[in-house]
Amino acid sequence: MKREFDFLRAGHQHIAHSSNLKQTISGLVKMAISTAGTDMGSLFLLEKSDRLLHPFILLNLPDSYLEGCSTVPVGTQCCGRAVLHKIPWIVEDMWSDPLFSDCRQAAKNAGIRAAFSIPVIDDGGECLGSLASHFREVHRPGHETIETLQTMGNLIAYALTKAGHGQSEMAAGSGND
Repeated sequence: MKREFDFLRAGHQHIAHSSNLKQTISGLVKMAISTAGTDMGSLFLLEKSDRLLHPFILLNLPDSYLEGCSTVPVGTQCCGRAVLHKIPWIVEDMWSDPLFSDCRQAAKNAGIRAAFSIPVIDDGGECLGSLASHFREVHRPGHETIETLQTMGNLIAYALTKAGHGQSEMAAGSGND
């Protein structure tokens, strides 16, 4: 617990002194997906006006996947369910999970087999978006990995709050890094 507190405190200090919050958030997303054991991931932000998750940070996701999954309605897929229920959501096998049917073909075309999403929730309990890790093989993350990504999600929520949670405030540009 103390280690997590020290990590969060250091993260908050880093964010507070950041001159480029989008770059800082991108670094947090990269760190999170690396911790999860993959090189593919995303941060989607919730647009309240249309109840859709829109890509903000995309890392190494194939274009063929994004063509079929570029925006995510709340309550669908891995990211949308994490946001709706405010809990981590795991899809061990996108190619067979009945709850992933709307993006199954995009996942097959891209060779993405599994993902899990963590809701990004601010201090007031408002869900700002979803942090996701994607895998080329069937995969189920361990409890420790999920907890680590939740900690990263807390730091991302802090950074988004500091930036005014605006996609427009941090400049558009949700391209794949």
